[in-house]
Amino acid sequence: MKFNNRNVFVSSNAKLGNNVKIGDNTSIYDNVVIGDNTIICNDCIIGEPTSAYYKDISGYTNPPTIIGANSMIRSHAIIYAGSSFGNNLVTGHRITIREGASIGKNCLISTLADIQGNCKIGEFSRIYSNVHIGELTTIGNYVFIFPYSIFTNDPQPPSNMLMGAVVGDYSIITVHCSVLPGVKIGKNCLVGANSVVSKNIDDFSYAIGSPAKKLKDIREIYSKQFPEEKHYPWPYSFDRGMPWQGLSFDEWLKNQTEYND
Repeated sequence: MKFNNRNVFVSSNAKLGNNVKIGDNTSIYDNVVIGDNTIICNDCIIGEPTSAYYKDISGYTNPPTIIGANSMIRSHAIIYAGSSFGNNLVTGHRITIREGASIGKNCLISTLADIQGNCKIGEFSRIYSNVHIGELTTIGNYVFIFPYSIFTNDPQPPSNMLMGAVVGDYSIITVHCSVLPGVKIGKNCLVGANSVVSKNIDDFSYAIGSPAKKLKDIREIYSKQFPEEKHYPWPYSFDRGMPWQGLSFDEWLKNQTEYND
């Protein structure tokens, strides 16, 4: 590990891998595990204790926090204890991720994103700037959530009943969308800008509006760049940063199936 800078606190109960770099004014609390080659930038808090710590409750133990290898956590990030992240996490600045979050490998969490506790996000998903994800939300693999979208979880606010939304693999939530409590968005869906999703959306749907309604099957949408080609499902036309980059999606998918068999 490498401490280039000043005013760094690392708990004696934290475990840092090889070639970990930590910036100024960063605190790493008890029971944090940070994988090899990870960079934690200035002014971060990793393993922020739960409220019991500050109330000085007897016997408090900080829940484990796991940051996968080859990650980059940018300045002013606050990651609460009891959350876990796969390898190759990349964050923007000033993110907040609460306790109990489980986030897969190769994910992006952009600037000012706010992910509440007990959420689950799959692999290769991208959460862009100023997105709020309410507690108990489940987001699949290869999901894109664009800026200023909000996932809510209280069906009758204020109440004690929390219902997280669910988003299936390969789906896209575009800008300024609101997803209401308990809604299930299927796989390979596209939700248009400024939509309010108040009812379930079937697989392969393009839905838009307030309330959002299915307009068509996404497989009927043509590319604006190549007007004679269909754009969706998007993995057939976009591969940047994806594991099928340089391959056809079908070829990659076939290899995954063979491996899983």
